[in-house]
Amino acid sequence: MQQRLHHLDAARAVLLLLGIPFHVGTTATMILSPGFPAWMANPVLGVGLSFIHSFRMSAFFILAGYFSGMASARRGRRSWLGDRMMRVALPLVASIASLAVIQYHLKVMLSAAWAPGLYGWPLAFEHLWFLIVLLAFIFTYALRPRRAFVPDGVWRPLLGLDRGTWPIPLLALAAWGAGLAWGAQVLGLQDNEAVFEQELLLRYGQYLPAFAIGALGWRLKLGNRLFAFEGRWPWFAAPPLMLGHFLLDPLVRPHLGWEGDPAPALRIVDGALACALTYAMSLIVFRLLAHLFDRPSRTVSFLVDGAMAIYLFHMIVAMLVILGLAKLGAADWPFPTMQWAALSVLVLGLSILVFLVVRRIPLLAVVFGGQRLAPRTRGDASAKTG
Repeated sequence: MQQRLHHLDAARAVLLLLGIPFHVGTTATMILSPGFPAWMANPVLGVGLSFIHSFRMSAFFILAGYFSGMASARRGRRSWLGDRMMRVALPLVASIASLAVIQYHLKVMLSAAWAPGLYGWPLAFEHLWFLIVLLAFIFTYALRPRRAFVPDGVWRPLLGLDRGTWPIPLLALAAWGAGLAWGAQVLGLQDNEAVFEQELLLRYGQYLPAFAIGALGWRLKLGNRLFAFEGRWPWFAAPPLMLGHFLLDPLVRPHLGWEGDPAPALRIVDGALACALTYAMSLIVFRLLAHLFDRPSRTVSFLVDGAMAIYLFHMIVAMLVILGLAKLGAADWPFPTMQWAALSVLVLGLSILVFLVVRRIPLLAVVFGGQRLAPRTRGDASAKTG
C-alpha cells in the first residue's frame, strides 16, 4: 500500500496558483493594448513567464492523471465519473455562463481588438481551456479497456525512473512534441482563441503525455518514485533543454533582438525540446516540493480547498487590477519586475478574498469550488424547528 504523499496536496495548489503571476504578466503585455512598455521590454519578465510555462501545466496534468487512476480504482468508474462531473464539469459550465462573459467585457476594455469575441459570442475563455482539456482526459481515461493488452513491464521504462532508462522518456517525448508541431504546421492549426477548437485540439495533444505519465505512475504503483524522484538525470537534462527552449520561445526571443516567431523548422525543434523539458522540470519540481512539504499543513489544506475557486476568479481580478493601473498611468512607472511581483501578490490576495466569500455561499461553493453540499441531518432539522 502506497503511503500518503503530503507534498502532492501542496503541488496541486502551487501549480494552479503559479498561473497568477503568469496571467498577470500576459495580461499586461499581450491582452492590454498598448501593453506596458517597461514590462514588454523587461527580459526578467519574458524569461520568468517562459520558465513558469515550461512545466506548470504539464506537472498539473501528471498529477491529474495520477489522481484519476487512484480515484477510479478506489471508487469505480461510475462513481468517479459522477464526482468529476460535480468537481470539473459543473464549475466549467458555471464559468462559461458567467466568468467567460465578464472576462470578455473586461478584455474589450483592455483592448478593442478583442471585440469580436468567440465566433461572435461575448465570451473569453482565457484560462478556462484547462477545464475543457481536463474533462476530455477524464472521458478518455474512462473509456480505456478494462483488460490491459500491454504488459506493465513494457510501459515502465517510459517513465525513466529505473537506472539507465532516462533516455527513453526524453526521446519519446521529444518525438511526440516534434510530431505535434509538424502536424500543426501541415494542418494549419493555430494555437489561439480565435480558432478555439484548434487551440483545444493542440492543448489536448500537448498535455496528453503528461496525463498518461501520471496514470501510468498509479497503475505501476510508482507514485513514491515519480513524485520524489532521487535520480540525478533531470538536473542534468533540464538546463540544456531549457536553454534551447529559451532561444526558440516567442516570450524570450524579442529580448534577444530576434523576431518572436522562429522559422517553421525551428518550431518543430522547439516542440521537441519543450515536450522533453516539461517532464524533467516536473520531476525536479515534485522532488523540491517533497523536501518542503513532508507533513500535513493547514495552510496547504486551505489553498487546496480554495485552489479551484481562486484559479477560476483570478483572471477577472488580474484584468481589473491591470485595467486600474493602466488608468493610473502605470505604463510609465519604473521597476517592472517589482511591479510584476507586487501585482501577483495583490491578485493572489484579492482572489483568496473572493474564495472566502464563495465558500460561505453554498450555491457558489458547489458551482465554482466543486464542493458537495453537506446533507442535512435529522439533528440539524430538529435544531432549527426547536
